[in-house]
Amino acid sequence: MRPLQALADRLRELVARYDHAWLESDPIRWPRCYADPADQEVVAVIAATLAYGRVASIHRSVGRVLDRLGSRPSEALLPGTRLALPAKLNGFRHRFTSGAEVAWLLEGVARARDIAGTLGAYVARHAVGPEPLRTGLAAWHALAQSVEADADPLRTRARAFLLPDPFSGAALKRSLLLSRWCIRGGDGIDLGLWTVPGRLEPRHLILPLDTHVHKTALDLGLTRRRIADWKAALEATATLARFDASDPVRFDFALCRPGIVGMCVHRTVPAICTPCELRDCCRKGRRLDPAKSTT
Repeated sequence: MRPLQALADRLRELVARYDHAWLESDPIRWPRCYADPADQEVVAVIAATLAYGRVASIHRSVGRVLDRLGSRPSEALLPGTRLALPAKLNGFRHRFTSGAEVAWLLEGVARARDIAGTLGAYVARHAVGPEPLRTGLAAWHALAQSVEADADPLRTRARAFLLPDPFSGAALKRSLLLSRWCIRGGDGIDLGLWTVPGRLEPRHLILPLDTHVHKTALDLGLTRRRIADWKAALEATATLARFDASDPVRFDFALCRPGIVGMCVHRTVPAICTPCELRDCCRKGRRLDPAKSTT
């Protein structure tokens, strides 16, 4: 299915509906609890990288990590205090991420902050070439690999899942989610912490693609790729760029919301599909009207 011309208007309607009033259902609510940009950045890293699994479980896990870091999470990463991170996070677990992986992740963030002042500044410093965001994230990944860590294969895989290699071909959903939070801003949803004109701007963002968003992208004709990988994320982003080239990922928060709050089940259910703003542009919604159905 190809995206219909009407999809642009439908997406704008969806963005208007799912605005900042829906933040409580999203992990981005955690960095928004802090006023200091330094704390926001650190909390954003934690919330985005732990954003896998059930929503309620994600919120519980992020809350537990923040309780252990104290009221100023960024101060836990300072040179004089971050040696205590493994002890503070000992015993923590979110599915297959242990406290040791979170401590390793935060040590990498701390080293980036030592070098450039903020993680965002470090990523921006390395954001060059035709894929600046990917290159910048790869520099952060390489820096994290310099942090000494448990060589056990199970823990190595856990670290690779928590912070994937940007050139692995994976969709990088959580790294791109963090990037969206930190590069976009001004709409009451995203934070706008990392924007650097010419280097890191909303036009450089790639759609954070998880299973749910990938199904939505297929249903709307944003991509034809059946695997939620980097190429599918690029393809979906390129389609969204036809509607807003300067900020294609601004539709992401709204595209996620129906699935998170149970208003989309990715199959044709008249009671759910009939009132949906995207019904006429979705291959499953269009099945309610055989004359419009597209395969």
